[in-house]
Amino acid sequence: MARLLHHAFGILFFAAGANAEDPSSNLPSTVDAHHFSALMDHSPFTRIVVISDSLILTGIAKVGGKPIATLMDTEVVETIAVSEIPTIQGWKLVEISGTEDIETAVAVIAIPGGDVIRIRYNKERMKTASQRRKFAAQAKAQRAAAQARAQSGNAGNHGVPQERVTMLKKIDQRELPEGYNPGRGKSREESHTLHQSYVDRRLGGMSDRQKGMVGQMWKQKTAVEPNMPNRGASFVRIMEHVAENEKR
Repeated sequence: MARLLHHAFGILFFAAGANAEDPSSNLPSTVDAHHFSALMDHSPFTRIVVISDSLILTGIAKVGGKPIATLMDTEVVETIAVSEIPTIQGWKLVEISGTEDIETAVAVIAIPGGDVIRIRYNKERMKTASQRRKFAAQAKAQRAAAQARAQSGNAGNHGVPQERVTMLKKIDQRELPEGYNPGRGKSREESHTLHQSYVDRRLGGMSDRQKGMVGQMWKQKTAVEPNMPNRGASFVRIMEHVAENEKR
């Protein structure tokens, strides 16, 4: 025991002596931002710690007598089929426990690292994820349509050729016909009735070709100016233009 204590005191004395010669030798080095770059790039607080938290079971089936489970990743709204053959992610279906009813079944999945997770059906989460996928698809389609319109050499963002836009602007400057006066109506309903009776009477004297032209120009008008102040008057002006200038 005495020899051990003597040896220990010797080590402490040596360390103390070394520190006395170089006081900074045992001080930590300066810490700056680059020491935390890996933590900033791969923060454990911004990723899903438990894979099963983002997955729900959406379907179970048997192909060739072997079970297959379909999962949905609600974070990226992606569908994944898992069987006894490992997926690209290395996931493998171990079993489908419970019953064949999707609402009570449990898919047991083996993932890399030796862990096993259990995935269940969740109606509300699936509904929310499906809505997100629908909205994302709609937004993608709208962006594609906007790009196609922007790339069109003879049309504006509304898809209507510039020469037709110019024509519609000129038509808007024409006077309304004398026989059209919905302002005589004493109420909104009466004004609408006067407008509609005039339109029906005027269209009744047109050919199918002229009616088709009215419909086409009105569709273009609403595309160019969807928030026009007086839609009824704009329609009548287009109708009068077609009746006077287009062949029957």
